[in-house]
Amino acid sequence: MSSSKRRAPLSVDIIIVGAGIAGLAAAFRLCLAGHHVRVLDRAPGPNRRAGGTHLPPNATKVLVDWGFKNELMKYGLSTRASTFLSIDTGEVIGCLEWKEDVLQETGADYLVIRYGDLYDMLYRAAVSAGARITYNATVVKVHTSPPRVELQDGTVFKADMVIGADGPRSTVREAVVGWPSEEVPEGHSAYVAIIPRDVLQNDPELSELTRFHEGRPDYPIWTGDSRHVIAFTVAGGAEFAVHAFLPDSEVDGIGEQDGWDVTVPREKLPFHFEPKLQRLLNIPTDYQRVRLFQRESAEEWSDESGRLLLIGEAAHPLYASPSDCSMQIEDAEVLGTLFSRIRDLDQLPHLLEAFQELREPRTRAIYAKETKAFDTVWVPPGPQRDARDQALHSMMVEGHKGWDETKMRWQWDEICEVFGYNARDAAEDWWVMWGMLRERSHISRDGHGPSSYAVPFCMGATVTHYAEPVVLRN
Repeated sequence: MSSSKRRAPLSVDIIIVGAGIAGLAAAFRLCLAGHHVRVLDRAPGPNRRAGGTHLPPNATKVLVDWGFKNELMKYGLSTRASTFLSIDTGEVIGCLEWKEDVLQETGADYLVIRYGDLYDMLYRAAVSAGARITYNATVVKVHTSPPRVELQDGTVFKADMVIGADGPRSTVREAVVGWPSEEVPEGHSAYVAIIPRDVLQNDPELSELTRFHEGRPDYPIWTGDSRHVIAFTVAGGAEFAVHAFLPDSEVDGIGEQDGWDVTVPREKLPFHFEPKLQRLLNIPTDYQRVRLFQRESAEEWSDESGRLLLIGEAAHPLYASPSDCSMQIEDAEVLGTLFSRIRDLDQLPHLLEAFQELREPRTRAIYAKETKAFDTVWVPPGPQRDARDQALHSMMVEGHKGWDETKMRWQWDEICEVFGYNARDAAEDWWVMWGMLRERSHISRDGHGPSSYAVPFCMGATVTHYAEPVVLRN
């Protein structure tokens, strides 16, 4: 049986704080495992973040296993390469192509999709699976004994555990580690917009640039000195998502305001690029902006009681890159797989420790690769840029020639490490190696038989679950 179809022997009441991709994915996956989930979010409604996102094979294989194959085919588009161009001249520098036969070894496709389509998919699925999602619910305090959250209006929700999926400035993180996340501005911001392709009908160059080519499914990356633009076709070919990264020092009035709800008028952005790109970026009247920060993973992702847990950006940092959703989807699958095994609430601390043990090394490695990728596209003129451009040109030439086992071995290694990762298998392997061992050890110490975890429930003992709010008044 697929782990996504396995239901836990014990249903746990769970509150998730945050209804972003991490929160919705976790809510859906935990509901599949048979748990009762309530999601609380301070936003007035579903996330309206613009732009698109990448779903590399490590993410799409999870979504397909969850039953989203048809929706991915409807909303997502395959991609196989990124073409690098000069942000100043528009000249093609080179191409990084993922070979089809190598990519197939990952067991899934590499897709690009509009962020809103992915969000709506997960939202509908979470609600259909039984999750209760409440917006306009600002959590101001999180407690441990018993696990509960207090809203701004005084309402208190209690549960068996609380999961913080409320981003890098997480209220739940403060309850777990005792202080807010430390962050340092990286010095850049991402500016994101969606361009309907029907507005490009009178511009043949831009219409061709933004068109999805089934025979050449690539996307452009314009690279320059401390800036770059990445763009790709979404919404079944009807829209073009643009993500422009600029130094904060060049944008007037950057201020301290942050988050995807910050809107910046086009005229305030210093887009001085090659003519074709310039025309493209002049089309949106405004952009959504999010600042980039350097952040560290939380030292502990769960509290001592094992009733509070951090996931997504509340636990580990992510850059505001188009691929930032894949780690959150992996988090949800690992968590759901572990929680499909729970028989007793006493298992919670051990399972939460396992979650961090499985996810922290993976997220650190991917964050390091993302950081290195930014450094690669922001190279100033000079010998280092010349070397990079030569390497990209060579990759493009080798790609046209076909597979070369000796020269393209690096791609296989990269795919195995990043794209070949299987979140479900990682969690299942942990259970076979350590989870079952702990269960047997627990049984041996207690002197009970194989069903020792279930014995208290069979004898009539009850575990208190809290489904409705308790309002505290002065």
